[in-house]
Parts: sequence; C-alpha cells; structure tokens
Amino acid sequence: MHQGSALRQLLSVIVMEALSREFRVALPWELFYADDLVVIAKTENDLIKMLNEWKDNMENRGMRVNMNKTNVMISGE
Repeated sequence: MHQGSALRQLLSVIVMEALSREFRVALPWELFYADDLVVIAKTENDLIKMLNEWKDNMENRGMRVNMNKTNVMISGE
C-alpha cells in the first residue's frame, strides 16, 4: 500500500494488533498509531528491554523494525 493511502493507518494497526497479540504487555504501556508504536516504561533499562523484545518478536514474524528511527523521551523525575 502506498504511503499516502487513506487505508494505510487502519491496515497497519490491524496487522500490528494481530502480530503482537501473543507478546504485548497491555495498555497503557504499548500504544499503536498507524505504523508507529509508543512504549512506556518506568526505567530506561525496562524501556530498552521492552524495545528489544518488541523488535525480536516482530522480526520473528517477518516484520522489519528500523531501530534507527527510534526516539526516546524521558518524562518525570
């Protein structure tokens, strides 16, 4: 599906939902938007662990994960 398609976001969420059903933790710790994923963790080490688990699980299901596009935001203390 091409980048500008109106169905791209919906189909991306449906596919990500189906592929991740077995290994995701739960809301609000993991949120999907189109082909993006938000992962929330209490510590940096927890975040790194969760991101690596996501990457491994998605790649085991045939998806490519671009870690170079990963951004981290620290909020709070």
